[in-house]
Amino acid sequence: VSSTTTTTISSSSHTEAAICKERFPKSYRHPALDLTITKSRTKSEARCLVRCRRAGVHCPAVLSVDNNAGGQQLQTESDGENKVRESSCLFLEYVRGCTVREYIESRSSTLGKDDDDDDEDDSSDEDEDDEEKLPAIPFDFLVNDRLLRTGVEAAARREGLSLENAVVVQYFPARKAPEGTDESETLPDWISAMSYEKNSESGVDGGMLFTGVCDGSVSAYRCSKEGGLKSISTVSAHTGPIKCLSSMTIPSSVSASHLIATGSMDQTLVTHTLQSKSKSDDEMKKKLALHAVYGGGHFNSIGSVALLRKSDGEAIMASGDWDGGLCFWKIPSLSGGGDGGMNVDNVDAGKKKQKSKKKRRTVEEPVEESDDEAAISVVEVQPFSTIRAHNSNLSGLSFGYNSSGNTLLTGSWDHSVKVWDIEKSDCILTLNGARVVTSLGRCHNSDVVATGHPDCTVRLWDMRTGMNASNSKQSSTQVSDSILKPSHKSWVSAVEWSPTDPYVLASTSHDGTVKMWDIRSSLPLHTIRAQPKGQKGLCLAYGEGAIYSGGSDCIVRKFAC
Repeated sequence: VSSTTTTTISSSSHTEAAICKERFPKSYRHPALDLTITKSRTKSEARCLVRCRRAGVHCPAVLSVDNNAGGQQLQTESDGENKVRESSCLFLEYVRGCTVREYIESRSSTLGKDDDDDDEDDSSDEDEDDEEKLPAIPFDFLVNDRLLRTGVEAAARREGLSLENAVVVQYFPARKAPEGTDESETLPDWISAMSYEKNSESGVDGGMLFTGVCDGSVSAYRCSKEGGLKSISTVSAHTGPIKCLSSMTIPSSVSASHLIATGSMDQTLVTHTLQSKSKSDDEMKKKLALHAVYGGGHFNSIGSVALLRKSDGEAIMASGDWDGGLCFWKIPSLSGGGDGGMNVDNVDAGKKKQKSKKKRRTVEEPVEESDDEAAISVVEVQPFSTIRAHNSNLSGLSFGYNSSGNTLLTGSWDHSVKVWDIEKSDCILTLNGARVVTSLGRCHNSDVVATGHPDCTVRLWDMRTGMNASNSKQSSTQVSDSILKPSHKSWVSAVEWSPTDPYVLASTSHDGTVKMWDIRSSLPLHTIRAQPKGQKGLCLAYGEGAIYSGGSDCIVRKFAC
């Protein structure tokens, strides 16, 4: 590119040594273009050095710039023709001392002699150095907001970036691979649904994990960050297999800490609360208690459910069934006292006035046996809205981000993902895909949705597309199916987003693996074997620094990440 020689600049007053940096002409460029580029780069370099010196940076002073100082050079072109071209020179202050190369070579030779003299002490010194070394930190790199999985040059060309300009490469600590840290006892049947909730109690580490089992039972586990899974309570909630489960945290002003909703193949939908038997915060004194029964909305297997606590304190629930039916429910108040009776502040006014046994019935609580166990009064709730949302099984539900319960996102086996206006009972956006939607999860800080499919693929949907300020009805939009490359080897049964990182999600499949994804790359970050070979992964929960997995092996497993 250039050469550096030492020359002498003389004047009437003094003679000064200088470095001459010469830019040679390039034969592969057109002569006119080459002359323009050479002169421009020589001037730019001189300006940069002058500005750096003014800013206090130690660099050689620019003595002279001459775009014709190199004279004319005779070069032979590729076609054999000889042409005369001009070169440019930059005269810089000569800084006395050794060069970087000379310094490195001298240090290397000195270190080599010292190493030969100290061979006997090397073993002890190396042991001490190993103890003092900090652990290596792996990093990931971003080019144009995409994870770097090839060379920088290949990534730049793929993203359409010019190599003539600076390519910005960002870096950040890489996510470590999930590691199995604990597992539960073997449950009586397949684990088909689970949900994680951060603990609402102040000063209590970790959170709560709730699982639904195919024998109809619901279990609650204490999840500590340093410890493992600790079983708290189990209740028989349904007579058929549980297909869906959702949970939410209850304000600390209420005796119960969490609300859990479950739907089953027996066409029943119920909610339970996690309550304390005494005022003590001891988790072993907590139990799952039946809260309410929801009827009159579904006449087929219930496959999806979602809970939401609105800004005004009111709680609502959405549920979907195998026929594509969608129901909305108001959760009865949790401020009731006594022996389990719940106030029905949020139930329909007509329902409040009727105090017949049909509207308020007595149910025996089938929880752990206890001497003080008594019959409790349970509310039976009717839906306030029912919609035929899809033409087939409604496999996933999620309330919209920052919607205050006004919008709902749904996914179905009819290959579509939709956005619903709950108040108007109207579909405001439909995105049609090419495959059955088997699971759905929404990012914690946006309406970007990930879905699982039987073709071993996880797809991403931007549910903000086409929604204007008036929320008018939009026409269907075809979405590309080539977002994340197929990596699972079987049916994708569940997808869950990280509760803290909007770029990271996890998926599980009937192949028994759990994969961690960063949506800025089409390939998974990590793949772990969650179930033994031949067993199916059926559900996931993404907690604080851990992923929980359940499946046909009947064991809940925790993976720290």
